[in-house]
Amino acid sequence: MTGGSETPNEFIDSASSVLLLARSGSNAECEGCTSLLSEHGLRESRAICVTMAESPDSQLSLWQQQLDDEMPEEAVILDAGSQLPAESQAAGSGAFPSLTLETLQSSVEPIDIGLAVARHLGRWEAADGPSVLCLNSLTDLLNEWERDRVISLVTALNRQCSEMGVMCHHHMDPEESTEETIEMFRPLYDVVCEYIPDHGWTITGSPNDDAPTFRDSVAPPGGVAKGNPQEPETIPIPYSFDQVLELISSPRRRCLLYHLKDRTEHTMDLDELVERVYEREKSIPARRTPKSRDEVSVSLAHNHLPRLDDLGILSYDADDNTVEYYPNPALESAMRYVERLELG
Repeated sequence: MTGGSETPNEFIDSASSVLLLARSGSNAECEGCTSLLSEHGLRESRAICVTMAESPDSQLSLWQQQLDDEMPEEAVILDAGSQLPAESQAAGSGAFPSLTLETLQSSVEPIDIGLAVARHLGRWEAADGPSVLCLNSLTDLLNEWERDRVISLVTALNRQCSEMGVMCHHHMDPEESTEETIEMFRPLYDVVCEYIPDHGWTITGSPNDDAPTFRDSVAPPGGVAKGNPQEPETIPIPYSFDQVLELISSPRRRCLLYHLKDRTEHTMDLDELVERVYEREKSIPARRTPKSRDEVSVSLAHNHLPRLDDLGILSYDADDNTVEYYPNPALESAMRYVERLELG
């Protein structure tokens, strides 16, 4: 961990993905962004900026002000949210001929952003020099879509950038995000650069640090294919380590998660779920036998299901008494490991 730095780039080294935590529109955010964009020399770089709330012209103006007109060899600004008329976006292109301004459709979905980024990165794959990606911002994405959809987009973008040797950074405003949300996104990145007023930049999770991270932890034995230990699961989990420990601390909640990960159908009635959890608990010799199905039903309906709903693991409709589970390969790999430890 490093504190008090003027800009974060000197501590990034070989990181592929960076979470930039700084108040939106602040000098710190602007300086941090342009510092990361110019980490490997901007004139030789190709840059993509995805902007949700700011106009393309505003983004270009930021680059020109912060980088003394040292622009990338080629740049793309993807407007995924401002929805300004085309004539306002054209203002910046004359000042920078190698700039592409692209406006995504008004009904844009996370997959559209991912596909647009992939298209341009694919076009540059054989080009010389580094490529960089700026996503501004996660805060705006979370205002538009459910958290699990944003996590899916982040995971896909970070994986693609890692595979293609692209350095990416994603903005998030810590003043507009809950601590739970921030902690859920931290493990998805190689490095987190956080600006703390009156202190400066704090850098955590660098690939060069000796401290282990959940993302880089040893894969559970067994792998994904027929229990083959030569094919381990390596999917980063979108929850902090403390949240995972809390998640598996309750024996009943573990039984519930064991059952959910094994289902082929993801929507079920509460009564059916209660029955399955009740039968599972009874079959585990070391467990306290539940007093009744009613006991299981009350604890699921008033404790465990609402808690898992808050985390985005499932959706619980108390009026219809239905549960919809959202498959999560990373969480399921962790649960398979815990199940082996507990049940053999």
